[in-house]
Amino acid sequence: MICATLAPTLFHGGYWKNDMSELLDVAQKLRPLIESEADQTDQKMTMSQPIVDAFVESGLFRLLVPKDLGGFEADPSTIVDVCEEISFADGSVGWALAQNTTVMGYSAYLARDAAAEVTQAPAAAGMFAPLGVAHKEGSGFRVSGNYQFGSGSGHATYMGGAAVEMHDGAAPPFQDGLPALRAFIVPTERVNFKGNWDVMGLRGTGSFDYEVPEQFVESGWTFSIFETEPTTGGALYGLGPVPLGTISSCAWAMGVAKRALHEVVEIANAGRMRLGSSPLREQQIFQRDLGRHMIALDSVRLLVKDSYGGAVEAIANGVSGDERKNIVRTTRAAASYVTEIAKQAVVFAYEAAGSKSLRNPSKLQRCFRDIHVGGSHLVFDERNYVEIAKVRLGLDPLPF
Repeated sequence: MICATLAPTLFHGGYWKNDMSELLDVAQKLRPLIESEADQTDQKMTMSQPIVDAFVESGLFRLLVPKDLGGFEADPSTIVDVCEEISFADGSVGWALAQNTTVMGYSAYLARDAAAEVTQAPAAAGMFAPLGVAHKEGSGFRVSGNYQFGSGSGHATYMGGAAVEMHDGAAPPFQDGLPALRAFIVPTERVNFKGNWDVMGLRGTGSFDYEVPEQFVESGWTFSIFETEPTTGGALYGLGPVPLGTISSCAWAMGVAKRALHEVVEIANAGRMRLGSSPLREQQIFQRDLGRHMIALDSVRLLVKDSYGGAVEAIANGVSGDERKNIVRTTRAAASYVTEIAKQAVVFAYEAAGSKSLRNPSKLQRCFRDIHVGGSHLVFDERNYVEIAKVRLGLDPLPF
Protein backbone atom coordinates (compact mmCIF):
# COMPACT_ATOMS: atom_id res chain seq x y z
CA MET A 1 0.00 0.00 0.00
CA ILE A 2 1.18 3.52 -0.72
CA CYS A 3 1.25 6.26 1.87
CA ALA A 4 -1.90 7.67 3.37
CA THR A 5 -1.21 11.11 1.87
CA LEU A 6 -2.24 9.67 -1.49
CA ALA A 7 -5.58 8.42 -0.22
CA PRO A 8 -7.66 11.21 -1.85
CA THR A 9 -6.44 10.13 -5.28
CA LEU A 10 -7.43 6.47 -5.21
CA PHE A 11 -9.42 4.92 -8.02
CA HIS A 12 -12.83 3.92 -6.66
CA GLY A 13 -15.16 1.65 -8.64
CA GLY A 14 -14.19 3.11 -12.01
CA TYR A 15 -14.74 6.77 -11.12
CA TRP A 16 -12.25 9.40 -10.04
CA LYS A 17 -12.51 11.16 -6.69
CA ASN A 18 -10.06 13.96 -7.48
CA ASP A 19 -9.13 16.48 -10.16
CA MET A 20 -6.11 16.81 -12.42
CA SER A 21 -4.55 19.55 -10.31
CA GLU A 22 -3.52 16.86 -7.81
CA LEU A 23 -1.80 14.57 -10.29
CA LEU A 24 1.63 16.21 -10.20
CA ASP A 25 1.52 16.13 -6.41
CA VAL A 26 0.74 12.41 -6.56
CA ALA A 27 3.69 11.83 -8.88
CA GLN A 28 6.04 13.81 -6.64
CA LYS A 29 4.99 11.83 -3.58
CA LEU A 30 5.85 8.61 -5.40
CA ARG A 31 9.46 9.66 -6.02
CA PRO A 32 10.93 8.18 -2.79
CA LEU A 33 9.32 4.80 -3.51
CA ILE A 34 10.46 4.76 -7.13
CA GLU A 35 14.02 5.73 -6.21
CA SER A 36 14.19 3.12 -3.47
CA GLU A 37 13.15 0.42 -5.96
CA ALA A 38 15.58 1.49 -8.72
CA ASP A 39 18.01 -1.39 -8.22
CA GLN A 40 15.23 -3.97 -8.05
CA THR A 41 13.66 -2.57 -11.22
CA ASP A 42 17.05 -2.66 -12.97
CA GLN A 43 17.89 -6.19 -11.85
CA LYS A 44 14.49 -7.69 -12.62
CA MET A 45 14.39 -5.80 -15.93
CA THR A 46 10.79 -4.77 -15.30
CA MET A 47 8.96 -2.40 -13.00
CA SER A 48 9.01 -3.71 -9.42
CA GLN A 49 5.72 -4.82 -7.87
CA PRO A 50 5.57 -2.06 -5.22
CA ILE A 51 5.75 0.55 -7.98
CA VAL A 52 3.11 -1.25 -10.04
CA ASP A 53 0.84 -1.38 -7.00
CA ALA A 54 1.39 2.32 -6.36
CA PHE A 55 0.49 3.25 -9.94
CA VAL A 56 -2.64 1.12 -9.81
CA GLU A 57 -3.70 2.51 -6.45
CA SER A 58 -3.01 6.12 -7.36
CA GLY A 59 -4.59 5.73 -10.79
CA LEU A 60 -1.65 7.02 -12.81
CA PHE A 61 -1.94 4.16 -15.33
CA ARG A 62 -5.24 5.81 -16.39
CA LEU A 63 -3.74 9.21 -17.09
CA LEU A 64 -4.82 9.10 -20.76
CA VAL A 65 -8.01 7.06 -20.36
CA PRO A 66 -11.16 8.98 -21.43
CA LYS A 67 -13.21 10.47 -18.62
CA ASP A 68 -16.28 8.58 -19.80
CA LEU A 69 -14.37 5.36 -19.11
CA GLY A 70 -13.33 6.43 -15.61
CA GLY A 71 -9.99 7.99 -16.49
CA PHE A 72 -8.43 11.44 -16.31
CA GLU A 73 -8.31 12.28 -20.03
CA ALA A 74 -5.50 14.60 -18.95
CA ASP A 75 -4.55 17.61 -21.04
CA PRO A 76 -1.09 17.63 -22.72
CA SER A 77 0.42 19.96 -20.12
CA THR A 78 -0.62 17.66 -17.27
CA ILE A 79 0.62 14.58 -19.12
CA VAL A 80 4.00 16.26 -19.59
CA ASP A 81 4.29 17.34 -15.95
CA VAL A 82 3.36 13.95 -14.50
CA CYS A 83 5.45 11.81 -16.85
CA GLU A 84 8.46 14.12 -16.54
CA GLU A 85 8.31 13.84 -12.76
CA ILE A 86 8.13 10.04 -12.82
CA SER A 87 10.98 9.90 -15.36
CA PHE A 88 13.08 12.17 -13.15
CA ALA A 89 12.69 9.59 -10.38
CA ASP A 90 13.74 6.71 -12.69
CA GLY A 91 14.09 6.63 -16.47
CA SER A 92 12.98 3.01 -16.83
CA VAL A 93 9.87 3.51 -14.73
CA GLY A 94 9.06 6.73 -16.59
CA TRP A 95 9.41 5.03 -19.97
CA ALA A 96 7.25 2.06 -18.98
CA LEU A 97 4.58 4.33 -17.49
CA ALA A 98 4.59 6.40 -20.69
CA GLN A 99 3.89 3.31 -22.79
CA ASN A 100 1.31 1.87 -20.36
CA THR A 101 -0.64 5.14 -20.23
CA THR A 102 -0.57 5.37 -24.01
CA VAL A 103 -1.96 1.88 -24.61
CA MET A 104 -4.59 2.42 -21.92
CA GLY A 105 -5.45 5.64 -23.76
CA TYR A 106 -6.04 3.64 -26.94
CA SER A 107 -9.26 2.51 -25.27
CA ALA A 108 -10.69 5.69 -26.82
CA TYR A 109 -10.60 3.98 -30.23
CA LEU A 110 -12.13 0.64 -29.17
CA ALA A 111 -15.80 -0.27 -29.06
CA ARG A 112 -17.33 0.79 -25.77
CA ASP A 113 -17.67 -2.71 -24.30
CA ALA A 114 -14.09 -3.62 -25.20
CA ALA A 115 -12.80 -0.31 -23.84
CA ALA A 116 -14.62 -0.88 -20.56
CA GLU A 117 -12.84 -4.21 -20.11
CA VAL A 118 -9.40 -2.81 -20.91
CA THR A 119 -9.74 0.20 -18.65
CA GLN A 120 -10.82 -1.89 -15.67
CA ALA A 121 -7.55 -3.83 -15.90
CA PRO A 122 -4.47 -2.62 -14.00
CA ALA A 123 -2.44 -1.85 -17.15
CA ALA A 124 -2.04 -2.55 -20.87
CA ALA A 125 1.05 -2.49 -23.08
CA GLY A 126 2.15 -3.25 -26.62
CA MET A 127 4.17 -2.30 -29.68
CA PHE A 128 2.28 -0.85 -32.64
CA ALA A 129 4.58 -1.11 -35.64
CA PRO A 130 2.75 -3.16 -38.32
CA LEU A 131 4.73 -6.36 -37.87
CA GLY A 132 1.77 -8.69 -38.16
CA VAL A 133 -1.04 -9.60 -40.52
CA ALA A 134 -4.76 -9.03 -39.98
CA HIS A 135 -7.00 -11.00 -42.34
CA LYS A 136 -10.55 -9.59 -42.53
CA GLU A 137 -12.90 -12.38 -41.52
CA GLY A 138 -16.59 -12.01 -40.71
CA SER A 139 -17.13 -9.65 -37.77
CA GLY A 140 -13.44 -9.16 -37.12
CA PHE A 141 -9.89 -10.05 -38.06
CA ARG A 142 -7.67 -13.09 -37.82
CA VAL A 143 -4.42 -11.63 -36.54
CA SER A 144 -0.90 -12.87 -35.94
CA GLY A 145 2.56 -11.37 -35.62
CA ASN A 146 5.90 -11.13 -33.86
CA TYR A 147 6.73 -7.95 -31.99
CA GLN A 148 9.66 -6.35 -30.21
CA PHE A 149 10.01 -3.81 -27.41
CA GLY A 150 6.76 -4.44 -25.52
CA SER A 151 7.62 -1.87 -22.85
CA GLY A 152 5.60 -2.21 -19.66
CA SER A 153 4.49 -5.73 -20.58
CA GLY A 154 5.77 -7.28 -17.34
CA HIS A 155 2.68 -6.10 -15.46
CA ALA A 156 0.16 -5.80 -18.31
CA THR A 157 -3.21 -7.56 -18.47
CA TYR A 158 -3.71 -6.71 -22.14
CA MET A 159 -1.23 -6.47 -25.02
CA GLY A 160 -1.57 -4.67 -28.31
CA GLY A 161 -0.01 -4.89 -31.74
CA ALA A 162 -0.50 -3.66 -35.29
CA ALA A 163 -0.79 -5.49 -38.59
CA VAL A 164 -1.21 -5.01 -42.31
CA GLU A 165 -4.83 -5.61 -43.24
CA MET A 166 -5.58 -8.28 -45.82
CA HIS A 167 -8.98 -8.56 -47.51
CA ASP A 168 -9.56 -11.78 -49.47
CA GLY A 169 -5.84 -12.45 -49.49
CA ALA A 170 -4.75 -9.01 -50.71
CA ALA A 171 -4.02 -5.64 -49.15
CA PRO A 172 -6.88 -3.17 -49.82
CA PRO A 173 -6.17 0.00 -51.84
CA PHE A 174 -4.63 2.99 -50.05
CA GLN A 175 -7.06 5.65 -48.84
CA ASP A 176 -5.86 9.27 -48.78
CA GLY A 177 -2.38 7.91 -49.39
CA LEU A 178 -2.52 5.67 -46.33
CA PRO A 179 -2.27 1.87 -46.17
CA ALA A 180 -4.76 -0.14 -44.13
CA LEU A 181 -2.93 -0.80 -40.87
CA ARG A 182 -5.00 -2.40 -38.11
CA ALA A 183 -4.15 -2.14 -34.41
CA PHE A 184 -5.63 -4.66 -31.97
CA ILE A 185 -5.76 -5.46 -28.25
CA VAL A 186 -5.80 -9.01 -26.83
CA PRO A 187 -5.55 -10.50 -23.31
CA THR A 188 -2.01 -11.21 -22.15
CA GLU A 189 -2.76 -14.93 -21.76
CA ARG A 190 -3.18 -15.10 -25.55
CA VAL A 191 0.36 -13.80 -26.10
CA ASN A 192 3.67 -15.68 -25.94
CA PHE A 193 6.46 -13.68 -24.29
CA LYS A 194 10.06 -14.39 -25.25
CA GLY A 195 11.66 -12.96 -22.10
CA ASN A 196 14.71 -11.60 -23.89
CA TRP A 197 15.12 -8.05 -22.56
CA ASP A 198 18.73 -7.57 -21.43
CA VAL A 199 20.14 -4.29 -22.69
CA MET A 200 22.40 -1.34 -21.90
CA GLY A 201 19.81 1.29 -20.99
CA LEU A 202 16.16 1.35 -19.97
CA ARG A 203 16.86 -2.04 -18.41
CA GLY A 204 13.85 -1.94 -16.11
CA THR A 205 11.17 -1.30 -18.73
CA GLY A 206 10.18 -4.92 -19.30
CA SER A 207 10.37 -4.34 -23.06
CA PHE A 208 10.09 -8.03 -23.87
CA ASP A 209 9.62 -9.39 -27.37
CA TYR A 210 6.37 -11.29 -27.85
CA GLU A 211 4.43 -13.34 -30.34
CA VAL A 212 0.71 -13.05 -31.01
CA PRO A 213 -0.26 -16.52 -32.28
CA GLU A 214 -2.93 -16.60 -34.97
CA GLN A 215 -6.29 -15.81 -33.37
CA PHE A 216 -9.63 -14.17 -34.15
CA VAL A 217 -10.25 -10.67 -32.77
CA GLU A 218 -13.62 -8.94 -32.97
CA SER A 219 -13.60 -5.60 -34.79
CA GLY A 220 -14.51 -3.76 -31.58
CA TRP A 221 -11.12 -4.72 -30.17
CA THR A 222 -9.32 -3.18 -33.16
CA PHE A 223 -8.83 0.25 -34.72
CA SER A 224 -6.97 1.90 -37.59
CA ILE A 225 -3.48 3.04 -36.61
CA PHE A 226 -4.37 6.30 -38.41
CA GLU A 227 -7.68 6.76 -36.57
CA THR A 228 -8.57 10.36 -35.66
CA GLU A 229 -12.25 9.88 -34.75
CA PRO A 230 -12.39 8.28 -31.28
CA THR A 231 -15.27 6.15 -30.12
CA THR A 232 -15.03 7.74 -26.66
CA GLY A 233 -13.35 10.89 -25.43
CA GLY A 234 -12.61 14.37 -26.70
CA ALA A 235 -10.17 16.28 -28.89
CA LEU A 236 -7.07 14.78 -27.26
CA TYR A 237 -7.69 11.53 -29.16
CA GLY A 238 -8.12 13.40 -32.44
CA LEU A 239 -4.33 13.56 -32.55
CA GLY A 240 -4.35 9.92 -33.59
CA PRO A 241 -2.74 6.92 -31.85
CA VAL A 242 0.89 7.64 -32.76
CA PRO A 243 1.02 11.38 -31.91
CA LEU A 244 -1.00 10.70 -28.77
CA GLY A 245 1.72 8.36 -27.56
CA THR A 246 4.56 10.79 -28.12
CA ILE A 247 3.40 13.30 -25.48
CA SER A 248 4.49 11.14 -22.57
CA SER A 249 7.60 10.03 -24.45
CA CYS A 250 8.68 13.67 -24.81
CA ALA A 251 8.14 14.10 -21.08
CA TRP A 252 10.31 11.04 -20.46
CA ALA A 253 13.23 12.61 -22.33
CA MET A 254 12.91 15.83 -20.36
CA GLY A 255 12.69 13.98 -17.06
CA VAL A 256 15.87 12.01 -17.74
CA ALA A 257 17.72 15.18 -18.83
CA LYS A 258 16.50 17.13 -15.81
CA ARG A 259 17.77 14.33 -13.54
CA ALA A 260 21.15 14.32 -15.27
CA LEU A 261 21.57 18.06 -14.69
CA HIS A 262 20.47 17.61 -11.08
CA GLU A 263 23.07 14.91 -10.57
CA VAL A 264 25.96 16.89 -12.05
CA VAL A 265 25.05 19.85 -9.83
CA GLU A 266 25.15 17.53 -6.82
CA ILE A 267 28.57 16.27 -7.92
CA ALA A 268 29.86 19.80 -8.46
CA ASN A 269 28.57 21.00 -5.09
CA ALA A 270 30.22 18.02 -3.40
CA GLY A 271 33.62 19.39 -4.42
CA ARG A 272 34.37 17.79 -7.79
CA MET A 273 37.76 19.02 -9.07
CA ARG A 274 40.88 17.91 -10.91
CA LEU A 275 44.37 18.32 -9.50
CA GLY A 276 45.72 21.76 -10.32
CA SER A 277 42.36 23.26 -11.36
CA SER A 278 39.62 25.14 -9.54
CA PRO A 279 36.54 23.26 -8.28
CA LEU A 280 34.10 22.39 -11.05
CA ARG A 281 31.33 24.56 -9.58
CA GLU A 282 33.60 27.63 -9.81
CA GLN A 283 34.64 27.13 -13.43
CA GLN A 284 32.96 29.67 -15.68
CA ILE A 285 32.81 27.35 -18.68
CA PHE A 286 30.95 24.76 -16.61
CA GLN A 287 28.62 27.44 -15.26
CA ARG A 288 27.92 28.74 -18.77
CA ASP A 289 27.23 25.30 -20.22
CA LEU A 290 25.08 24.26 -17.28
CA GLY A 291 22.98 27.41 -17.64
CA ARG A 292 22.68 26.91 -21.38
CA HIS A 293 21.38 23.35 -20.99
CA MET A 294 19.01 24.40 -18.20
CA ILE A 295 17.41 27.12 -20.32
CA ALA A 296 17.32 24.87 -23.40
CA LEU A 297 15.43 22.23 -21.43
CA ASP A 298 13.00 24.85 -20.11
CA SER A 299 12.49 26.05 -23.68
CA VAL A 300 11.63 22.66 -25.17
CA ARG A 301 9.23 22.01 -22.31
CA LEU A 302 7.30 25.08 -23.42
CA LEU A 303 7.55 23.92 -27.05
CA VAL A 304 6.06 20.53 -26.24
CA LYS A 305 3.22 21.96 -24.18
CA ASP A 306 2.47 24.60 -26.80
CA SER A 307 2.62 22.31 -29.84
CA TYR A 308 0.52 19.49 -28.38
CA GLY A 309 -1.81 21.79 -26.47
CA GLY A 310 -2.30 23.92 -29.57
CA ALA A 311 -3.00 20.85 -31.68
CA VAL A 312 -5.66 19.59 -29.28
CA GLU A 313 -7.24 23.06 -29.13
CA ALA A 314 -7.30 23.28 -32.93
CA ILE A 315 -8.92 19.85 -33.18
CA ALA A 316 -11.51 20.87 -30.59
CA ASN A 317 -12.27 23.95 -32.71
CA GLY A 318 -12.91 21.80 -35.78
CA VAL A 319 -9.76 22.23 -37.84
CA SER A 320 -9.62 19.64 -40.60
CA GLY A 321 -7.89 18.58 -43.79
CA ASP A 322 -4.34 19.60 -44.62
CA GLU A 323 -4.21 22.17 -41.82
CA ARG A 324 -4.92 19.48 -39.26
CA LYS A 325 -2.24 17.22 -40.73
CA ASN A 326 0.31 20.04 -40.63
CA ILE A 327 -0.47 20.78 -36.98
CA VAL A 328 0.10 17.14 -36.09
CA ARG A 329 3.35 17.10 -38.11
CA THR A 330 4.56 19.96 -35.94
CA THR A 331 4.03 17.86 -32.80
CA ARG A 332 6.15 15.10 -34.31
CA ALA A 333 8.96 17.53 -35.11
CA ALA A 334 8.72 18.87 -31.56
CA ALA A 335 9.15 15.33 -30.26
CA SER A 336 12.34 14.92 -32.28
CA TYR A 337 13.71 18.26 -31.11
CA VAL A 338 13.01 17.79 -27.42
CA THR A 339 14.84 14.47 -27.49
CA GLU A 340 17.79 16.03 -29.29
CA ILE A 341 18.04 18.78 -26.65
CA ALA A 342 17.59 16.29 -23.80
CA LYS A 343 20.35 14.05 -25.12
CA GLN A 344 22.73 17.01 -25.37
CA ALA A 345 22.04 17.92 -21.73
CA VAL A 346 22.68 14.36 -20.53
CA VAL A 347 25.93 14.04 -22.47
CA PHE A 348 27.13 17.37 -21.04
CA ALA A 349 26.35 16.26 -17.49
CA TYR A 350 27.98 12.86 -17.95
CA GLU A 351 31.17 14.28 -19.41
CA ALA A 352 31.42 17.14 -16.89
CA ALA A 353 31.16 14.66 -14.00
CA GLY A 354 34.22 12.75 -15.22
CA SER A 355 35.04 9.64 -13.21
CA LYS A 356 32.20 10.38 -10.76
CA SER A 357 29.75 9.04 -13.34
CA LEU A 358 31.66 5.84 -14.11
CA ARG A 359 31.29 3.68 -11.03
CA ASN A 360 28.12 1.79 -10.19
CA PRO A 361 25.78 2.66 -8.70
CA SER A 362 25.54 5.97 -10.55
CA LYS A 363 22.26 7.72 -11.30
CA LEU A 364 24.02 9.89 -13.84
CA GLN A 365 25.41 6.86 -15.66
CA ARG A 366 21.90 5.42 -15.74
CA CYS A 367 20.59 8.65 -17.29
CA PHE A 368 23.33 8.43 -19.94
CA ARG A 369 22.43 4.84 -20.83
CA ASP A 370 18.70 5.49 -20.77
CA ILE A 371 18.70 8.56 -23.03
CA HIS A 372 20.76 6.79 -25.68
CA VAL A 373 18.41 3.80 -25.75
CA GLY A 374 15.07 5.62 -25.54
CA GLY A 375 16.24 8.48 -27.73
CA SER A 376 16.71 6.02 -30.61
CA HIS A 377 12.98 5.29 -30.78
CA LEU A 378 11.42 5.67 -34.22
CA VAL A 379 8.97 8.37 -33.07
CA PHE A 380 11.96 10.70 -32.51
CA ASP A 381 13.33 10.16 -36.03
CA GLU A 382 14.87 13.22 -37.73
CA ARG A 383 12.55 12.62 -40.70
CA ASN A 384 10.00 14.57 -38.68
CA TYR A 385 12.00 17.72 -39.44
CA VAL A 386 12.04 16.88 -43.14
CA GLU A 387 8.26 16.60 -43.36
CA ILE A 388 7.53 20.05 -41.89
CA ALA A 389 10.25 21.53 -44.10
CA LYS A 390 8.58 20.03 -47.19
CA VAL A 391 5.39 21.90 -46.35
CA ARG A 392 7.29 25.19 -46.08
CA LEU A 393 9.03 24.48 -49.41
CA GLY A 394 5.77 23.73 -51.18
CA LEU A 395 6.59 20.04 -51.55
CA ASP A 396 4.27 17.14 -50.75
CA PRO A 397 5.06 15.60 -47.34
CA LEU A 398 4.66 11.89 -46.78
CA PRO A 399 1.14 11.05 -45.53
CA PHE A 400 2.51 9.12 -42.51
